[in-house]
Formats: sequence, C-alpha cells, structure tokens
Amino acid sequence: MNRIKKISYSCLSVMLVTTIFTSASFAEKLPNLPVTFKSGAGTISENVIYAGLGTAGKSWYKLDLNNSIKQWEKMADFPGTQREQAIALELNNDIYIFGGAGKENENSATISALTDVYRYLPKENKWEKVNTRAPYGLVGHTGININNDHAIILGGVNQQIFDGYFVDLNRTKSNEIENKKVISDYFNKPVEGYFFNRNVMEYNAENNQWRLLGVIPFNGTAGSALAYDGNKITLINGEIKPGLRTSEVQTATLKNNQLQWDSVAQKLPAPISNQRQDGLAGAFTGYSMHTLLVAGGANFPGAQEKYAQQHYFAHQGLEKTWHKEIYGFINNQWKVIGELPLPLGYGVTISHNNSLYLIGGETNKGEAVNSVITLTMKDKKLIIE
Repeated sequence: MNRIKKISYSCLSVMLVTTIFTSASFAEKLPNLPVTFKSGAGTISENVIYAGLGTAGKSWYKLDLNNSIKQWEKMADFPGTQREQAIALELNNDIYIFGGAGKENENSATISALTDVYRYLPKENKWEKVNTRAPYGLVGHTGININNDHAIILGGVNQQIFDGYFVDLNRTKSNEIENKKVISDYFNKPVEGYFFNRNVMEYNAENNQWRLLGVIPFNGTAGSALAYDGNKITLINGEIKPGLRTSEVQTATLKNNQLQWDSVAQKLPAPISNQRQDGLAGAFTGYSMHTLLVAGGANFPGAQEKYAQQHYFAHQGLEKTWHKEIYGFINNQWKVIGELPLPLGYGVTISHNNSLYLIGGETNKGEAVNSVITLTMKDKKLIIE
C-alpha cells in the first residue's frame, strides 16, 4: 500500500495529514524514470505516457498505463539534434515534437531557437522529420492540443536575440572581459528589449500548415505553464525577460477559432517560504476534477523589486529558488493547498483520469531528478503520491 499525503483546503490553514489508502482508491503510483530528466518533452497517447529529450539526450521512453505492471520502456531514439525545452503534443494519434534549444546540426558551434518539427509514430516505434518549419524559433514556448489535429503554441523567446547571444558568447569565449560584457549587455535591458513572442501560432497536423491565431494583449512569456479545459485556456506566469517572472495568470476562451482574452489577470499568491510575489517559471499545471492545479516552479526572489527600481539585470546577485507550493484555483481564487515532497520545476505534466503525473524536473541547484509524483483531487482534498 502507498503512503500518501492528504491535504484539505476546507479550513483556513493548510493541514497536512499522513494516512494510508489502498492503491485502488486513487491513481496508481508510477515507477520512477530510468534516468534523471529535466527540460524535456512528454505527452500521453491512448493511455501510454511518452517522455524524453532534455537531459535524457536523444532517449525516448514510454509507460503503458493499460498494463497491470507499470514500467518504463526505452523506445527508438530521437533522430534530430539533442535539445532542451522542446514540447510534445499528441495530434492525430501521433506525437509531434516542436522546436527546442539545440544545435541546428551536429557541426554547429552554438545553440539556436529551433524551428524544426518531428513526428513519432507510436504504432511503428518510428520517427520522421516533418517537412515544415515553425514561423518563429521555439524556445520557452508552450502548447496544447485542440480538436485532435490542431496545436496552439504560445510564447517563447525572440530567435534573433536568443541566437545572437550565444553567437556572441562563443565569439568572446577566449576574452574574459569581453565575455562578461556580452553577458551584462544581454541581461541589462528592460522587458521591451527582448521581444518575447506575442503571436499565437496554430499548427494543423492534417494539412501541415501554420496560421496566426492572434496576438496576446500582454507581454510575451517564456517558461509559462499552460492548461486547457473545455474551451478555456490558462497561461500561468513565466519569464517576461531572462531572470524576471510575472505572477500574472492570464485566461482566454477559444471561440470561433479565436482566443478571447480576459481583460483582468489573476495573480498567484506569494510562496509561503519567502512571501515574495515574484512569479514562477517551469511550473507544473493541469486539471484534476475540474480544479486547476499549479505546482512547483522556480524564480529569483527579489527580482521584481529590483526591476521596479530600474535595475534591469534584475536577478544579478540573487539566488535562484525552486518551490514546493501547490496552488489550487478554488471558489474563484488561488489558494496554497499543499506542498510537493521536494522543490521542483522544469519537468513534464501528464493529465490522465483526473490525476496529474509530474514527471522528472529539477530541484535545488538545478539537479535533475527521476521522480514521478501524482496529484489527485478527491472529495475536495488533494492527494499526493
């Protein structure tokens, strides 16, 4: 039997109670990944979870939830260049990998915001490169599947600025003074200087075509979490420039193939640990029993305050901090309703049967982990396995 934490949000304070339930009562505890894994990609197709890339390199794994014995199985290696921050979406029962930060080819000197797209065919355990390019470089982007064969992709860095930074770092790598100046010049700019992507892209897997779905009416973000329920899309926090997050939660309704954004944004409350409302990047998110959950993520506490004082290199001298808080959107407001077993961010969230599986990620000091954590809402309580 599994030992699990039972968290009730029905009272004003959060009570953590340890209790025992049979494994049949809730989602089954899944085994850890065979490798540590962060900044990778993953999705679910026909009750089979797939995950890989990132610090797993070109490795690609599956775990079949239909099997009585749950175990990870290594599948065909990804054929493209190694990459981090790609996203995986199921479209037409195949799995599409969009972009990431990596080299254009094995001979490239620097990494780039990639525009390529790959497709994995689960039934054949086979990869193929799709004859298309995303309209923009895709790093720090996020996406969802709608209508089975359409993807909506939001956010991400500016390809020219991102790529140029790594070109300049490589050019000055033998000169410490020039190299430090490149770093300082890159980070010491206001939000407007980074041109993070505000265009909403739609990709149609059926005809292999892209189109513009509109422009978001707020700052572009990178490393945001994205959730989708019915026709409602929620974009959670993210960087608005390198090292600086926003605490805003933006919502939109998908109607007549257009996104209609709410005029007023919600905000996540400050983490209990430091009471600074600096927002998050790399958080986990999804719905359980129609309750939107947000867990973990990382930031630089104090960066918002420094930026408000026009210190544009806002995270300079600050310590990157990973968080354990789990937020729930309950009765039209955000509440802290529990904690992860460890500070965690930059993993993959899989939604299945009213549970969220938090796969991999990184903890303090950016250390990659191989854990799989399950979050489930039941009878207005959060169950953590």
